[in-house]
Amino acid sequence: MKTLALAIATTALTATVASAAGIGAVDQNGDRFASKAEIAAVYPTLTASDFRDLDRNRDNRVSASEISAPGAEAILNKHVASAGVQDIRTLDTNGDGFASRAELAAAYPGFRASDFDDIDANDDNRVSAVEIYSSTAQSVVSRYEEGSSILVSLDSVDTDGSGFASYGELAAQYPNLSVVDFNRFDTNNDNRISFSELYSLDAIEVLGKNL
Repeated sequence: MKTLALAIATTALTATVASAAGIGAVDQNGDRFASKAEIAAVYPTLTASDFRDLDRNRDNRVSASEISAPGAEAILNKHVASAGVQDIRTLDTNGDGFASRAELAAAYPGFRASDFDDIDANDDNRVSAVEIYSSTAQSVVSRYEEGSSILVSLDSVDTDGSGFASYGELAAQYPNLSVVDFNRFDTNNDNRISFSELYSLDAIEVLGKNL
């Protein structure tokens, strides 16, 4: 998965640079301090214990001097995704900050419900950055053969700008797609595919066999 690997490597490099760039790399609201949430946005696996180690004066925020203090970079680098770790931002196609079963199935054709259950440690029916970065999750996804996602984005297939994908638009991307298969995931029978229908498990299964 060359594109994904490049995205992951870029993310890892960006995070590594951030640890050396100072408070500006993690300060999202411009107050010249970083809360745990702000740091976790760049380093998703940051633990409460490591945040306390960064927050030397215990004021529940990290200052410019604290983030550049001896040992701070080593703490942050523990939470940089390695090149072999799948990035939640790559998997999260709808931008909600989590990976659904459908999104994981799109990235890993053949992905099973039992695999999702193994990764979803808190059973909230979605996978967070911390969960996808876990050794359990990486062991699970590594069993699947690397390859491109079977789904194209709705924007790329919607050539007439309607906000939906017609049978003709999808057939241009998936030449073996039949009308019967199209109707299978056109769940409201309006002869067009919405974002939610395109990323449904039925669509992933159908489009996967019509590549």
